[in-house]
Amino acid sequence: MEASPMSLFEKFIKEAYGSQYVIPVYQRNYTWKKNKQVKQLLADIERILKSETKKHFIGTVVYNIVKTDFMVREREVVDGQQRLITMFLIAYALRNIAKSQGDDEIANAITSSYLENNSSDKYKYRLQPSVSDDDAYSYIAKDIIGDYEGSSLVMENYKFLYTSLEALTKEYSLMAVINAVREIYIVRIELDTDDDAQQIFESINSTGEKLTAADLIRNYIMMRRTNDEQETIYEKYWLKLEKIFPESKKLAEFLRFYLASKMYTLTTEKDLYQVFKEYWKAHDGENKYLEILGDILHNAQHFERLYLSEKPDPLGEQLFDFRKLQSFMPAPFSIRLLEHLRVGEITLEQAKHTLKILNTYLIRRYINGQDTSAISRFFPGYLKNVEAQIEANGNFDKYVDICIYYLVNDNKANSKFMPDDTQLRNYLQTANAYALSNIRWVLDKIESHNNPAPVDLSALNIEHVMPQTQNEYWAGVSGLDEDEYTKVVNRLGNLTLAASSDNSKMGNKDFAAKKKILETTKHLNLNAPILAKDSWTVADIEERCQTLVDKIIEIFPYEKSFYEVVGKDSKRFIILEAKGIVAKGYLNEDESLTVYADSQVYFDTEPSADSLKELREDFIDKEMIIPKDGGYVFAQSYTFGSPSTATDFILGGSNNGWNYWKNNIGQVINDSLRKKS
Repeated sequence: MEASPMSLFEKFIKEAYGSQYVIPVYQRNYTWKKNKQVKQLLADIERILKSETKKHFIGTVVYNIVKTDFMVREREVVDGQQRLITMFLIAYALRNIAKSQGDDEIANAITSSYLENNSSDKYKYRLQPSVSDDDAYSYIAKDIIGDYEGSSLVMENYKFLYTSLEALTKEYSLMAVINAVREIYIVRIELDTDDDAQQIFESINSTGEKLTAADLIRNYIMMRRTNDEQETIYEKYWLKLEKIFPESKKLAEFLRFYLASKMYTLTTEKDLYQVFKEYWKAHDGENKYLEILGDILHNAQHFERLYLSEKPDPLGEQLFDFRKLQSFMPAPFSIRLLEHLRVGEITLEQAKHTLKILNTYLIRRYINGQDTSAISRFFPGYLKNVEAQIEANGNFDKYVDICIYYLVNDNKANSKFMPDDTQLRNYLQTANAYALSNIRWVLDKIESHNNPAPVDLSALNIEHVMPQTQNEYWAGVSGLDEDEYTKVVNRLGNLTLAASSDNSKMGNKDFAAKKKILETTKHLNLNAPILAKDSWTVADIEERCQTLVDKIIEIFPYEKSFYEVVGKDSKRFIILEAKGIVAKGYLNEDESLTVYADSQVYFDTEPSADSLKELREDFIDKEMIIPKDGGYVFAQSYTFGSPSTATDFILGGSNNGWNYWKNNIGQVINDSLRKKS
């Protein structure tokens, strides 16, 4: 096996004259998309043109020489077919651009140097794609693109490359673009005859341990620095990050939340590295890298304080409760909360109050059986709304009120709602409380609430007063059949805490025997009312359930805000109802349209524009729209350039969005909100 870095055009392809790269059948089809990987490659070429970088590395190409004769050698591509095919498409596009500009000399040079061998048979072309992609590719190679009538990513990407590269040649010159393309580098790995190509392929694509996004990010930050700079970065920042997150995957998880707190959208794990690079470039990481790294470290320390530490903290009970809940969903918001506290923008009391309402929101949803996935992408947008109002007010005086407003008031009519007292009471009256997440912690909170002396509850277990296993005695007491009995015994009112040793003793004994055993924990507030009973019936369970719900409501009160949003005109809140779906949004002053989270998307019709088709695919891929109730909904808010673009995305087809969306009194926005000259 031989590995070496080289220019893909000037070395890898040019010096392989007389060879043909073959994409074997076992390889997957060509999958690069024009608005994702191809667009990114073009952006990297433009960076070379702008002298922002001298060369660009795009990965490896692994191949195996499978046939050698007097005239030609076949090179079976084991890994790297996506980038290799794309680079050949670039070469064809540049050749045809040269032709169109009347420069036959350059066109012929590209053909002879990169595209064709001196052969008239099947080895004429330097690249032989897989069978599924060969048809479209042959039309491009023969320069008869206009005759092609099929549908192919190969052809789609070629046309996109041609248009994009042609624009670059007009801005810089044809030779400048060609020279920039020559600076695209790969690592060539040529396998020896005794290397097992299949085994290597499987290792690369399946079993091989791949670098995590955090590993890639570290390398990205450091690789263009001097040795001294690298040592500074590692010792002052990265080593401290690794101490907080010993596992690289955990560091990557934090970086997702960090970026979400900055960019107000939660990226997927597989897109983390690319999104980080975009953030780094947008914030001039090349010149401000110490500032960005310092900010990352501060936020990592906030994350540690919130989720990883067990140390006593000035935030007191509120932070202790937050740690117990261990919900990473609010991480983008909560780390920003602690940053505001660190720099003195909010007070300790404001931070405590905000954490309290956040805990209340989470626990009420948990114990009300709400789908936690429904809020996984809520908090970046929530943070964005809060920060926008802070900026609009010019200070943090109303910080808590703003946080409550967007957490409680603004979510009342969607799936992100916080259950109110009535909803909580109705649900817990019949719910299987024993199966609820964090129910043990809730019982601990009820027991400890307003208790002047802390009680060690660590040795206690959850006990069913009416036992889980029905016997003749409890069948008679309950008057229920087996199915109904199972439902009743798992309700909140039937759960309490007992010593581990007592738990096994009680079993399914009658109530009098259970009371005697429970005497060992009569000091517990949870058990005193039970011990005062002469019997334990379904009615007693229902009564105690109401009492415990009262306690939960007292500990986690439902707070509403009277905050009035700055800069939002209530008349511009709009709704779309069509084809059985409902979407809600806000028409901005510049006539862009922000579609709100929970808005539905109609999938039986595709958008007419290719860009919107790809945007739908991208949204699904990035989990910005998610499955729900047999359809799809927006996981977070998103702003489209116009009502029509938003409507095409949501409904499919081609639509005049101005005639679909209506204001709060039922008028179409074309007649009520549209600016008309």
